[in-house]
Amino acid sequence: MKPKMMSRYAEEIGNNHDLLTQLLLRLPTKSLLKFKCVSKQWLSLISDPQFCLSHTRHQHRDGDRYLEPTALLLTVQCIASPEFDVVPLKHYKSVDGDDEDNDNDVYGYSICNPTTKKFKKLSFPRNPKDYEFYVSLAFDPLKSPHYKVIVVREVSENPYMFEMDIYVSETNCWKVSEFVFEAKGEGMAFEDAVFCNGRLHWNSYINESLYFDDEKESFQIMPMPTPPIEHHQVQIHRYFGEINGGLYLAVTYHAYTALDLDVHQMSSDYSHWFLKDRLNLGDAMKVFSELNLGCHPFVPGFSGVSFVGLEKKDEAKVVIWADGKIICYDFGDAAWKMVYDPGPGLKFGTHHDIYNHLHEQRFISYKYYENLSSI
Repeated sequence: MKPKMMSRYAEEIGNNHDLLTQLLLRLPTKSLLKFKCVSKQWLSLISDPQFCLSHTRHQHRDGDRYLEPTALLLTVQCIASPEFDVVPLKHYKSVDGDDEDNDNDVYGYSICNPTTKKFKKLSFPRNPKDYEFYVSLAFDPLKSPHYKVIVVREVSENPYMFEMDIYVSETNCWKVSEFVFEAKGEGMAFEDAVFCNGRLHWNSYINESLYFDDEKESFQIMPMPTPPIEHHQVQIHRYFGEINGGLYLAVTYHAYTALDLDVHQMSSDYSHWFLKDRLNLGDAMKVFSELNLGCHPFVPGFSGVSFVGLEKKDEAKVVIWADGKIICYDFGDAAWKMVYDPGPGLKFGTHHDIYNHLHEQRFISYKYYENLSSI
């Protein structure tokens, strides 16, 4: 094709807003970021929140109501760091945190979109440093390009009473102390939250927990699984997650050689949990001989449990950090598989003074969804 003809076609496409939109919707996210530089028109179109929403919907599997994560972001519990280890599920992508300045007057968090590399420092409306506080993100890129940041804070007068502040990105405003609620017992894990189906769910180490319905702006009680009668060991960690709108919970136990992992699934009506499977990481070591789990007393050597969907929509896989490698159990094939191996002699893990052994580290995983949403 001659250059003049190509230029004419490009001009015709550029002048046809609907045609240009349909073409851009079909491009990968990375390409769109580059095409922002073509012209002000393209920049305006690609940056439009409605286009971002349409592009996200167009990129996910046809007929699905849920997104598949691009990667998992791993961080070591109890170590404050803006950096993550990235476990690719589709392709590798480097993700860096933002450099934050200390502020003695107001506590703040940085909200970032690793896809667009845009950051925004969010300051709390009140300084919560004198009491415990927990921050969660409520965001579903298939439903809206906007998000909410939910902050739960202890009420000073009562250790079981909490207040909630909500930041709304669409209005760039805070809703301050509109919600006050009670959480009985000391087993609530507000730092471990899962957002799905328009609800923010909290993990708990007691027999019940809470979730907040964002649309109805109400709190509801939900049950938590109890240990099987035949299991006499004490639970040590609970890993909370979701797949395609369904809640999952994995439990590890305190034992000299702690290789058991019970995986529970919540019923669709939230009435009860059922035991999906009882896994033993010793079976994984039979598949991957390089794994050396259970070598450190009372430390399992695996953590960072996450839950990811499969092409078979009714099945799932549980992804685990195990002895520096990333493996998974595929419920569809009933098999242990390698998700990501950093290479011979290499392991995911942080060398830090507070840990005497690599297996003492506990990883926390977050799902990363590639999208164009603005901050």
